Amino acid sequence: MTKAELAEYLKDNPNIFQQYPEFLELVTLTDSRGTASLLERQVAMLKERLGEHKNQQSQFMQVARENEQISDSFSHVICQLIGFTNLSQFATEFPSELRNTFNIDEVTFKTSQAAVRRPSDNEGYDDAVRRMVNNRAVCDNRWPSSIMNLFFSADINSAALIPMRTYDANQPLGILALGSQDPDRYTNELGTAHLDRLGLMSGLCLARLQPSVS
Repeated sequence: MTKAELAEYLKDNPNIFQQYPEFLELVTLTDSRGTASLLERQVAMLKERLGEHKNQQSQFMQVARENEQISDSFSHVICQLIGFTNLSQFATEFPSELRNTFNIDEVTFKTSQAAVRRPSDNEGYDDAVRRMVNNRAVCDNRWPSSIMNLFFSADINSAALIPMRTYDANQPLGILALGSQDPDRYTNELGTAHLDRLGLMSGLCLARLQPSVS
């Protein structure tokens, strides 16, 4: 029997030492302290695994608290969206509310109607729409200058672009842009579930407030 076969056998028969306790007398484990008993080693391993489980539990609880805080903040923002009665109020107060609630350096948005009226914005806006595949938010710290200049000032180093959409629209009504001076805040590894939710809520509000195009 090879060592690999023996290891596999012991893995499949973890009670072998209960059946043959005399084998324990033959088992020795050597570490920096010399020869240690199998029981001591097992206890040490169990303590190590318990510590790992406690660390994981602590991390899960931290994530749960952060998600709860984010959810509460989103509920607050949604209540604000419901209360807006005109487009001017939405355009002024909504970005400010996001900056204050989520501590974001810069928040802007562009509507498709506004982009059509300004030919200089068309290229950057259309490029941004193409990058938001399936009407999903996109985070990155390597946006082209045409997009960065459309939405932000020069000191923004990472950004999230969020389609402001409705349930049945194929194209977004606008693009909500969140910008940070921190290059690591909005990277392409960041999850976008909350951002997509924000895009839907703001898109529904925009559809309600802006005049329709005949």
